Amino acid sequence: MQGVVQRHPGYTPRRGTGLTGYERVLARAGLAPVAGIDEAGRGACAGPLVVAAVLLDQRPRSALAGLADSKALTAAAREAAYQDIVRYALAWHVVVIPPRDIDRLGLHVCNVTGMRRALAGLACRPGYVITDGFPVRGLAVPALAMWKGDEVAACV
Repeated sequence: MQGVVQRHPGYTPRRGTGLTGYERVLARAGLAPVAGIDEAGRGACAGPLVVAAVLLDQRPRSALAGLADSKALTAAAREAAYQDIVRYALAWHVVVIPPRDIDRLGLHVCNVTGMRRALAGLACRPGYVITDGFPVRGLAVPALAMWKGDEVAACV
């Protein structure tokens, strides 16, 4: 007699799962909530560096259907996405690093420091962190750096 074959729960998102695939897989593995960290202003010649961390609620994902990489959105769509993120986030924190600090310390140092500060400013502790682009050491929670993370993970 053959026994029941148990299927592994699967911890790899399939193609076509949209921007929520990685967060769902991490939640199934017991690592929720998942925080995303990204920056804006890294490629600018002048101005501040803005770094944000966010924990999105897993339930109302349909309310965030228009979410995409901010560079791919119109100004109006970007503002609407911002309002939705703030409304449905479990927690979020923004850090602004002024140009004088960037000039003094360097862009990469400020970016990594900003990511650590943004994560530390969240009102609740995540089970996992996804950063956009490069790894950040010393986050105190498990983390994954994702190339083009803002195009594949909703929280980023």
